[in-house]
Amino acid sequence: MILSKRTGALLCAALMFCPTVGIEVAQLATQATEDSKGWQIPDGAAMEHNPEPLNAATLARGQSVYKAKCQRCHGTDGTGHGPEADPSHPAGNLTDRRLPSRNPDGVMFYKVWNGRKSPKMPAFKSEGLSKDEVWTVIRFVNTLRK
Repeated sequence: MILSKRTGALLCAALMFCPTVGIEVAQLATQATEDSKGWQIPDGAAMEHNPEPLNAATLARGQSVYKAKCQRCHGTDGTGHGPEADPSHPAGNLTDRRLPSRNPDGVMFYKVWNGRKSPKMPAFKSEGLSKDEVWTVIRFVNTLRK
């Protein structure tokens, strides 16, 4: 890539006065590439908030959906060792306490809603779940973190 003199000067000035800018830009570019991994996640998904209230009724509905749709791969405890999990590509460990920073609720919603082909994750929009049910299961999954 060839930069114009003006663009090059602006970039040098930015790096000189804000040395972390280049690192942050590189991390964001890498993160976008790494995070895609076959997922269809729209821009701004990380900023979407879960519309379902955090209460006992929501958690009970979410647990019911989890048992019916998710437990077979993610396991009863959410560690990814369910009976239908692919041994060569285990389902995600939903108990990881770092999950919210890597997968905020909005991102998790689109992963569940859209799924992906490889490694396989069903698109639950095609499995008969409503958007509300997906949001409730996310509320429940958040309780599995250790």
